[in-house]
Amino acid sequence: MATFRISRVARPCGALVADHGKIIADRAYLADSALPRGVGMLGTPHPGNDEALVLVPCVAVHGVGLRAAIGAAFVDQEGTVLRVVDPLPWRGAICRGAHAVIEAATGVLALSPGDRVWLSDSTLFPHGGNFPRESGGAPAHPTR
Repeated sequence: MATFRISRVARPCGALVADHGKIIADRAYLADSALPRGVGMLGTPHPGNDEALVLVPCVAVHGVGLRAAIGAAFVDQEGTVLRVVDPLPWRGAICRGAHAVIEAATGVLALSPGDRVWLSDSTLFPHGGNFPRESGGAPAHPTR
């Protein structure tokens, strides 16, 4: 099953960064086609604390068959976090209005509803880390 590890079946898309400039995961992978979306985290028995998987489009995920405890953050098309479920129960979770789901090892997704995220090497979320002035503006550089 190691041949289906997220780093082998999904495309790298840089770091997952939150609107406050904090790097949530150094290595994020984009699952936007059939194979990586179907495999998800099933082929990754021990996801690293610096890894995340972004499933798009996606409104629901499950934990059936997972060998590691994971958390999930549901986000809209703008990258705004709508819901965080950490840890994800085996029966799964759903979020109306979600466009994508971010999965990572339990405890990695230090996010709350209303936070905004972006991927450093992807245009998935159109703001690209440039936030309106009322939300504090764009961070100068991502931080740990």
